[in-house]
Amino acid sequence: MKNILINGNTDPGKRRKENQDAWIARQLWSADNALLVVIDGVGGYMGGEKAAAIAKESIEQYMQHPKGDTLTMLREAVIYANNRIVEERKNDQLLSEMCCVLTAVVADEASQSVYYVHVGDTRLYRFRAGNLQKLTRDHSFVGIREDAGEMTEMEAMNHPHRNQILREVGSATHRLDDEDFIDYGREELLPGDHLLLCSDGLTDMITSRQVTTILSTRQPLGHKVNSLIALANEMGGNDNITVVLFKLKPAPAKKQLTVSAPVPKPATATLRETPGIAELVEASATVNDTPTSAATEQPRQEILNKKRPGTWVKVYITALSLLLIAIIGWYFTPPRNIEVMPPATLPIDSIRTGTSVRVNHTAVPGPVVIESIDTLRINGTRSWSSIQHHLDSTGKALVLMPAKKTNTRFAAIEISDRSAKPGDTLVVKNIRFQSFETAIRVLVPVVIKTDNLSFENIKYPFLHLVKADSSHSSQLIMNNVKR
Repeated sequence: MKNILINGNTDPGKRRKENQDAWIARQLWSADNALLVVIDGVGGYMGGEKAAAIAKESIEQYMQHPKGDTLTMLREAVIYANNRIVEERKNDQLLSEMCCVLTAVVADEASQSVYYVHVGDTRLYRFRAGNLQKLTRDHSFVGIREDAGEMTEMEAMNHPHRNQILREVGSATHRLDDEDFIDYGREELLPGDHLLLCSDGLTDMITSRQVTTILSTRQPLGHKVNSLIALANEMGGNDNITVVLFKLKPAPAKKQLTVSAPVPKPATATLRETPGIAELVEASATVNDTPTSAATEQPRQEILNKKRPGTWVKVYITALSLLLIAIIGWYFTPPRNIEVMPPATLPIDSIRTGTSVRVNHTAVPGPVVIESIDTLRINGTRSWSSIQHHLDSTGKALVLMPAKKTNTRFAAIEISDRSAKPGDTLVVKNIRFQSFETAIRVLVPVVIKTDNLSFENIKYPFLHLVKADSSHSSQLIMNNVKR
């Protein structure tokens, strides 16, 4: 890899003994491209670690030999990894909740392209000419608000629900043409560019400004990787930290030949236009204030042209000075101690107020604005807690429909003892069900209050499969329901 530099590392952090992250950083197919992947496991220690390992092995296996379009191939590799995790979940009850989030990249120098596939809250950045640009969007409640400008970076970093994700790899079977699963695309790659892939263990701890400062240094790529991880640990190290760095070497500077010609003006007049080194040469060329003879004017002028500092020297000195000032400022700035208060527990029927939104029964500060309708395609029954989390996270009304080419003879939502306890009151609202046999299947005696529900092509809007006990009975209080 003559022009390509790659490096990566992972660390469990300060608060966890296990490490559920995985990563790939290696040459791919030829010397001018590379495969870069960061994977963050989810689902408990055994589950998260297993899911990340399956994803890593699957992507490496699928990308072993080139076949067709690079971006399509990378998408297929992630789909392959997803479906392998789904199959493993079925085989082991202890791993039934395992999944992961990931960002996978192929960097191709020949086509000047960055091909990426992304699911979850791992991230891909491009660092170019001192500017750090985020190329992926977080599939999380907090990430959506941050990307929309509703939260500052520091507010997002310290939000109690910053780790709640809306998409993951391995929770359900997917096809290449499934909508609302993976983000993918192509970005430009130029000489001198850095690519940074990382897990949220890095970006939850350090700011983009701190990342920029480290990437701007002239230290080797491996040192930059370890410096980022060390700083994240220094700022708290609350999660596993994984960093993969890629750099495309800058194009070599072209040599400029200076052709000198006799100058009719005296040498002293010319030299005063160039400060610094040229002035020293002028002083050495004059003896007892006697001007240089015309016979020696041309060779002398050629010497002066060679000794004048080029523009690149001035730019280099200026950039180095600014970088030194930035590093000194960062080094002597004391770290901020930020206290994150534990969330307060609220009743299950306290879903939304005018000044806060409840996510998983927890209050999250900030006004709630339902801007539009969200669409979620599913290929199997979803628990009520996951749908409630999706609704509260996006703040949008939801259209719930089956995935394409999926048998629709299943309930869209199931309310079981995993989502509620007998006697609980649940508020189900702002959902439009389309083309299911059953919309809501109830397996636990609860009180259900509805508002703004719509059922289109639904055989059974509600299906109660629970017997009332001596203490609790199922109740359905319906308001604003359309069929």
